[in-house]
Amino acid sequence: MKRFSFILIATMLFLAADAQTEKGDWMVGGYFRLNTSDNNTEISLTPNAGLFVVDNLAVGGNIGLSHTTSGNNKYTSFGIGPFVRYYFTTETQKVRPVLHGALNYLSTRNKIGNNTSSTNTGLNFFVGGGAAAFISNSVSIDALIGYDRTKYKNFDGSGGFAFNIGFQVYVNKGQVEKLTGNK
Repeated sequence: MKRFSFILIATMLFLAADAQTEKGDWMVGGYFRLNTSDNNTEISLTPNAGLFVVDNLAVGGNIGLSHTTSGNNKYTSFGIGPFVRYYFTTETQKVRPVLHGALNYLSTRNKIGNNTSSTNTGLNFFVGGGAAAFISNSVSIDALIGYDRTKYKNFDGSGGFAFNIGFQVYVNKGQVEKLTGNK
């Protein structure tokens, strides 16, 4: 029953939402990343939720899940942390430039070959910009390009260019109040 209620509320939010980036409004969505190179593949998913604390500025949290294969080595990571995002221009535009920054605490399980396994902790940050292309009044497809850096305890850090693509669903303050019964 809880699962059905959650799906029903999520569907109502999606259908009733109106794209807003004003103080008190919410955004919920996420990003998918696929990074491939010679004998190396990374797949990650980062769901997020944020609240607009002032017009066009959202602050929230995200959870990162990723799996990387490099030759015979496998790495599985879990991350959690805050993000901040700023939308430029007005909400009447279909494509809006954004700046986005995120910081995540990471825990990564490493499996080297068939034998050795260990867990490391560290920090990851992403800072970049891009665009939110509104495909409806309540949904945007987002593309972000920026710098991504990870540093694990007792290891050298590494960073470089990253491209993220995802989506956001926007829910205005009035709709949230109706769903939570606070209005």
